[in-house]
Amino acid sequence: MTATSETGETARSQNPGSPGGSTSNTAEHNSGVQSENFNGDYNIFNWYAESKQPPLKDRQVSETEIARARDHFVPCPGFEEAQATLERSRVLFLRNTGTGRSLASVRLLTKCAVASISCLSERRSFDSLADSDLEPGGGYIWQGLDREWHEQITPASVDRVATWALKQHSFVVVIVDHRVEVDLRKYTERLGKPDPVQVALSVLRSQHGLAADTAEKVLDAEFREQLTSTSAPNDAEFVAIRAWEVHRGDRDKEQAIADASSDLRTSVARWFLEVDKRSPIEYAMLVAIAVFEGREYDDVVQLAEDLENMIYKRDSGKDVESRKIFEFSKTVILFRLNAAVTPHQDTDGSGFPREAVHFRRSDWAREAFRRAWSEYDLFRPVLVDWMAKQAKLGFQWYCAKALHDVLVNVPHSEPLAHIGALAAKQSRHANELAAELVGRLARDDRTKHVVEPTLLEWCDGDRDFHRKWTAASVYATEYGRRQPDTALRELEKIARTNANLNSAVNAAIISLLDEPANRTKVLQTLVQWTGVRAIDTDSMEQGANLRAIGLDCAQAVLGLMHGTSYLRSIRAGGSFGDPDTRLVAKLFGRLFQDQNKRAESLHALLELSARSAADPTSDEAVGFAQLLFAVVPELERARALFQHWKKVFPGNTQRINRAFVTLKNLYRRFGLAPEQ
Repeated sequence: MTATSETGETARSQNPGSPGGSTSNTAEHNSGVQSENFNGDYNIFNWYAESKQPPLKDRQVSETEIARARDHFVPCPGFEEAQATLERSRVLFLRNTGTGRSLASVRLLTKCAVASISCLSERRSFDSLADSDLEPGGGYIWQGLDREWHEQITPASVDRVATWALKQHSFVVVIVDHRVEVDLRKYTERLGKPDPVQVALSVLRSQHGLAADTAEKVLDAEFREQLTSTSAPNDAEFVAIRAWEVHRGDRDKEQAIADASSDLRTSVARWFLEVDKRSPIEYAMLVAIAVFEGREYDDVVQLAEDLENMIYKRDSGKDVESRKIFEFSKTVILFRLNAAVTPHQDTDGSGFPREAVHFRRSDWAREAFRRAWSEYDLFRPVLVDWMAKQAKLGFQWYCAKALHDVLVNVPHSEPLAHIGALAAKQSRHANELAAELVGRLARDDRTKHVVEPTLLEWCDGDRDFHRKWTAASVYATEYGRRQPDTALRELEKIARTNANLNSAVNAAIISLLDEPANRTKVLQTLVQWTGVRAIDTDSMEQGANLRAIGLDCAQAVLGLMHGTSYLRSIRAGGSFGDPDTRLVAKLFGRLFQDQNKRAESLHALLELSARSAADPTSDEAVGFAQLLFAVVPELERARALFQHWKKVFPGNTQRINRAFVTLKNLYRRFGLAPEQ
């Protein structure tokens, strides 16, 4: 911007609402919400609202599981210490894999006499747990086995949850695989392995209703030989199931012993070698359970049938023929896949029974998906397309986790090609899946070095809309928040190329503001973007694109757009006011000087004022007062601004008058204006 134009800007900022020549081209300008469809299937996407979090509760532990833990749990080393820590601290981190921690957690909570036990979603971060989420007398189990999930836990958040749990008479057990911080060791215990033979006998008694003497006979010497002191409870359960199947005549004993004696990789490999016995629906079910293990059985079946249809289309060019009613039996398919279902109650309180599907052996899901990916080259693009479809249904987290695992752990000549294909698809959901995958690569020490060159390649050039959208979405994650200079530089490139990329750029800008240290830098950047004039740029179109997107961002940052909050980006000092007053005032002024933005900005401000009048103690009321105080700190200047608005917007005179009264009352409430 030239010195002359900056002088004019300064003069206008003395009266933020004064009319000024708009440089925004109406044809180029975008209001901040994407059109219904453009350049693909991008539906309306409210980038500016807080992203919707998945439900906290995954499922409620059934009475059957509780009874099993109460009556058939086999004690293990460290259990008494874990019980003491849980009762003392109300929060327990349970470590040491292969010790039966899931059942032990239920047993721990039953001994605490909780009213109910719920399993919480790993898709929700530990820090997202709120006081209101804990029900009085409730017991909670959280499996945070993902390293990313674990790394987000802070000592302060654990202390906070422990305080809430004590107040609500609740208990929280967190199952983790990774080392905890020193400050969390007071909440942490390790379990040892229980006696595997006793675990196997307990399974036969509890799950199959056998009397003690019958269970002893079913688990004969040959099966007991497969159990050693190092056998995990899950291995013991698998041996017990094979013994039971032989007892019932469902399986040949030699085959059962071979299965029970095989390690995980050998067992999975044997399944894939029986190719002549497998149908496409079995492969599809295997993959669907592997990716969505622990989800509802009926949902997983539908996802598997969708994958089966895609396999048929790839192989024959047509959809799968209708299956006969009695062709697809749940019992048979689960038996052939070494899978099972666990009953539980719906978390919505309706009381309807549900079934979650899972493999009978721990880590079978991961190994099975790796094998499917490794064995069949032509299957890979089908899997990626299928996962892109499932991301649209809300399963993005599961798809990203599974794809990331095979991309970094299964040898492949071009692992990034699949991510690039997702990023280039004309589908927002596929692009979001690609962005989450890149975010996982950035957090993985083995692959983080490939992220920056990949994003730079996507951001360069004038074309490739969807890859740019994906890159902007990556900068909206922790990756962008940790390197704001790079993020802002690349976001400017993206913003210049197409005004329809506004939603992705805006989401990244708002996300950057969630890191307090970035706030001044982001506001300075928006001042630069909104100050762009066509004469100052190499391309008039690029300048108009950048300014339009900058104004959209400014509206969201200042809370002048539906679903946004001005206070979201201010991370609180004790004093009232904005640390970046000059920058906020300049952005405010540009919004009210722009012909396309000023009317909707005023409308948003008046709506905010009405809500503030209804509840003057709310965060919205504080934000309304702080925003205007940053722009017009003296009440007389505020009065002049509101008088000016009545002239510019004559149809809103009464609402503007009421808004000024509300502002005056709030200024006095916060000691910003003298009482009269």
